[in-house]
Amino acid sequence: MNRKRAIAIILAGGKGTRMKTQLPKPLNLVNGKEIISWIIDAFTENKVDVGIVINPKDKNYFQKFSNKVTFIYQNEPKGTGHAVIKSKKIINDYDYTFVFMGDNPFVGNDIIKNMFVDHLRTNSDCTLLSSLFKQKKFPYARIIRENGLITKFVEEIDANKSELKVNELFCSQYLFKTDILMQFLKFLKPHDIKNEIYFTDILNHMILKNKKINSLIVDDWKRLIGLNTKEEISWIESQKII
Repeated sequence: MNRKRAIAIILAGGKGTRMKTQLPKPLNLVNGKEIISWIIDAFTENKVDVGIVINPKDKNYFQKFSNKVTFIYQNEPKGTGHAVIKSKKIINDYDYTFVFMGDNPFVGNDIIKNMFVDHLRTNSDCTLLSSLFKQKKFPYARIIRENGLITKFVEEIDANKSELKVNELFCSQYLFKTDILMQFLKFLKPHDIKNEIYFTDILNHMILKNKKINSLIVDDWKRLIGLNTKEEISWIESQKII
């Protein structure tokens, strides 16, 4: 079988609890369009196939996208890492795999195109999107560098005082060589009492094995953020990003 170029896996199993709605979080509207619809369109405009990971109980909510995407079912909410592991059978047919969360609508086809071009140009094993954040209220992982090279990823809750001052943040948008992604999924293990598998763990495993991780720094940090509440949606709409 001939391998295909690229697929995007969108993790869309999140509930709308903080949105105070019965809808799955990715189906809330931003500028009159579902969050996940913005993301799907950005990839399809770049001729990237799309798979979305959802709870099978929510299939009817997402049915309108069935002609654009492949559905991947995660029966139990065991974390982002578990969601990607459930995608293994599909992504194995592709040379490159994007992994995006289902809550950041404004990355856009231009940034995705630049991300792919930069990934090929640098021959990286993994390329991330990051930005120099101008506000402190977003609890994203810090990217720690030494002499310009990425050496560590630190979640805000685990960061020391020095690391908390770092304003290059990472909002969980990834692009991998698929063979590398498949190789490192086996290192992901459940955490704590919740028994969840966190996909971000894959990055530090890759660093330990000296894999090449590149970050494409996006000028406008507001284009990368995820949306979790109605208040955040109102705020991002007021920014007139598009």
